[in-house]
Amino acid sequence: MLQLTVLVSGAVLMALEMLGSRVLAPQFGNSIFVWGSLIGVILTALSAGYYLGGRLADRHPSLPPLARVLALAGVWTWLLPEAATRVNAWLAARDLGPRLGALVASLALFAGPALLLALVSPWAVRLAAREIRSVGSTAGVLYALSTGGSIAGTLVTSFFLIPAFGVADLLRSCGLVLLALAALDLAAARRRAQAIGVTALTALLLFTSAVLRPPALFETGAPARIEPPRAVGGGMQPGVVSGGPAVGEIRGPFEDGVVFEKESLYHHIRVENAGGSRYLRFDNSWQSGMYLDDPLRARFEYTDYLLLPFALRPDAGRALMVGLGGGSVVKKLLAYRPDLRLDVAELDPVVVEVARTYFGVPDNPRLTVHVEDGRRLLDRAGPAYDVILLDAYYADAIPFHLTTREFLGRVRARLTDGGLVAANLIGALEGPRSALLRSMARTFATVFPEVYLFPVGGRSPDTYQNVILLAPREPHRWSREDIVKAAEAQADALGTPSLPEYAAALHTRPLPVDDVPVLTDDHAPVDALLHLYE
Repeated sequence: MLQLTVLVSGAVLMALEMLGSRVLAPQFGNSIFVWGSLIGVILTALSAGYYLGGRLADRHPSLPPLARVLALAGVWTWLLPEAATRVNAWLAARDLGPRLGALVASLALFAGPALLLALVSPWAVRLAAREIRSVGSTAGVLYALSTGGSIAGTLVTSFFLIPAFGVADLLRSCGLVLLALAALDLAAARRRAQAIGVTALTALLLFTSAVLRPPALFETGAPARIEPPRAVGGGMQPGVVSGGPAVGEIRGPFEDGVVFEKESLYHHIRVENAGGSRYLRFDNSWQSGMYLDDPLRARFEYTDYLLLPFALRPDAGRALMVGLGGGSVVKKLLAYRPDLRLDVAELDPVVVEVARTYFGVPDNPRLTVHVEDGRRLLDRAGPAYDVILLDAYYADAIPFHLTTREFLGRVRARLTDGGLVAANLIGALEGPRSALLRSMARTFATVFPEVYLFPVGGRSPDTYQNVILLAPREPHRWSREDIVKAAEAQADALGTPSLPEYAAALHTRPLPVDDVPVLTDDHAPVDALLHLYE
């Protein structure tokens, strides 16, 4: 029984660490500070727990006290979903910053159960060691089992459980597993009354879990497929706003080769010149590009597609962009929209430095760059925006907390009447590689009345590609002709002659989404959807 106890407690401990990142991400992002806080708190709890576990085992060298510790850990873990909601709300009101906030939340939520679970291994060694000469081998076996359980908990939770189930359900399930284990230990120790009591508590919490369980994702009122909005007559009469260029100084060298390379807190960042262009690379994917002889000309076509909402809202006075990259969109908006005030949320300070130094993002009184997570910026009180642009989704790394229904609700709440959001998504519209994009489109459709999709570059719908999603705050039922007409009227004013062609790329076929989930803070399996058929 001791071997099973050690194995399962090790698995639950690492499952809690994996789930912890999902609990903290909606409030603090998925940064290195979150992982550093979690790992630091867990290791501190392990250190303290090993020490206390040895002392307690010497004072109480029997199985029932250990079982009661497991039961307490189980109840604490079962309560974590509700506790997380309250702790995150309390911290949000105090704005302690990404470092201290993540650390305080990790301590408040996970130090307790981790400490209790750390008591198990030294206590089990004390109970299992029959004589002094066998202590070494006994400890070796039990710690190997504990580590094996931790490995299993890490892999099973991250590979299978998080993609399949909601975080709240998984946390409560971990608590129930610990309670069931405590009941088994008490039964093995022939403490029948206590075993029955813990079993009854487990059954009660299991029933309560079923009642509290979030509704099935497919019962959220989300559409089974997304129909392109149909026009209801009438055209658009957008105005015309023009402006001049606004590009800062661009640092050399300008010959082909690597210009800048640095390991930031979030990426391995590289700036590279090739064939008259300059490129920005994060880890293994290209993020942005610029023609060295024409910094305002789009090197990657999708950046000009992100100007479509400004054709539909030519009077936009304030905009927010989540994700800076090389600043292609920012430079163009500053150049051609002289009355526009632009806020940018960029998590990585090195990216901001690179965009200003090597890509010509200017110091401009109309541009404010916030070095913070985009969701945190939206959580704070601030201005309403006519347009919000989301360009923080990478080809192989999707920050899940920026994809969920709760996040999009914050986006919609910060839009003005008549406001629009546009997002640069990466995926296919049809076929085996379309699951994530269709899931994100379905999630947008639960928050916004209409969703418009513009595949970039005229590729086949089953091709992995950039797709610009556009969603208005209020229904408009624009036709392709309406959007093209607006783009024609604003193409020159936005410095983008091809804008009508991009507007004409509107995807008009229904998008089936009945087989993909609505993404929520509780369940957003973006990694699994991204690599579903790989």
